[in-house]
Amino acid sequence: MLSNKQHPVHHILQHRPSSAKSAFVSATGVDLVHNGLLYIISGANYWQAMNLGMAEGPSGNRTRVIRDLEILAGYGVNMIRILAASEGSQLGTQPDRMYPELMPSPGEYNEKVFQGLDWFLAQLPKYNMTATVSLCNYWTWSGGAAQYVSWATNTDIPYPVQWDPLKQIFTGGDYNKYLEYTNRFYADDEIYKKTQGWYRNHIEVVINRVNTVTGIKYKNDPAIMAWELMNEPQVIETKNKKTGENQLFRWIDDTARYISSLDSHHLITTGAESKNGERWFSIMHRSSYITLASCHFWPLNWGYYNSTDPTDSSVDYSIGKLYEFIDLNSKWAQNLQLPNVLFEYGMMRDNWGEFSGIKAYSPRAPVSHRNKFYSAVVDCMKQFSNKNGRSFAGSAFWAYSGISRPPSIPTTNITWTGDPPHEPPGWNSVYDNDTDTLEIIKKLST
Repeated sequence: MLSNKQHPVHHILQHRPSSAKSAFVSATGVDLVHNGLLYIISGANYWQAMNLGMAEGPSGNRTRVIRDLEILAGYGVNMIRILAASEGSQLGTQPDRMYPELMPSPGEYNEKVFQGLDWFLAQLPKYNMTATVSLCNYWTWSGGAAQYVSWATNTDIPYPVQWDPLKQIFTGGDYNKYLEYTNRFYADDEIYKKTQGWYRNHIEVVINRVNTVTGIKYKNDPAIMAWELMNEPQVIETKNKKTGENQLFRWIDDTARYISSLDSHHLITTGAESKNGERWFSIMHRSSYITLASCHFWPLNWGYYNSTDPTDSSVDYSIGKLYEFIDLNSKWAQNLQLPNVLFEYGMMRDNWGEFSGIKAYSPRAPVSHRNKFYSAVVDCMKQFSNKNGRSFAGSAFWAYSGISRPPSIPTTNITWTGDPPHEPPGWNSVYDNDTDTLEIIKKLST
């Protein structure tokens, strides 16, 4: 672990607030600054933005987007985390994917999807919002890193366990096989030059794109707060720890350096969950081109929360783990003098009694545990805020469904709720009528 004095100050110098850059969110030490003021993030994940923003097609719904943004703004949300990446397959239609995709094949783009992203970004200033824009995804619901490996090797992706929308159960393959396959994106020297070349080309296309609505290049657009390398890049501990460390750091440093060479305005973050301890946090954030730290917290996925327990036992345990996690991530980010954001947190609706099993995904299911957990996140963010000398600049809940609702019958159609296609619709969704939950989120901005 590098001390404060040893850490390169590139991010502090490059993103120090100035009159010329005040419209852009910038970082100085552990502070985020916007328009000369401390910027505290109250965020929402809205991965659907690009497709919902399309003017036409099966996913386009601009009326919904405007209403969703109006509601979020009313509850103090000032940052939206979105995707600027979805990849198609050379092997035909794939299960549980976002369609239509932005990039059907390497270097080929669907202009209508891109214009959906243009339109969405153009709306944000109307609501005093910024965007964190992810340039890739570790998971297959958008194609992601595994699709780059599939392109490079012309092989089928070994999909992990995913939601079967017709049987309405989780089914599928081997999680470890999926990790091993997908990690080849940045760990297989035989294909790294090819996968990274395609990825860097995508980065250049996005960053240099001229928005067809505003006429502004993305790299010059203050509506964008940060570029994110990948949603949740994962690590596999190898027998030779140094090899795995070097491979991951090589990719992070190479990618962040490239983004910085194209764009001097925006923050750069990794998209990491930061769940594997201090060593891996340092590996993922020590590049001098990374200017914003990232972490996620998922109590159910990580085995802390028992969704079928009607008592407060496991939700209280999860809250204890949350405070421990945030405390550690705050210290690690302070050591590197980086601001930190909890870019994802979520919890499903109550899953017992009348709403046991699949009924827990219904918008009618109560949210007693979720609201208790969300309240703890807000309290935690305030306690560890950079206002109080700590590193956290805010958080973003997963995920906003707004006025949409899950289908009433089993279907293979993408529903565009807050839950990606590989998960049951309604699992972690927050709806426009979840007013108690939204009032809790509002406390982040007060």
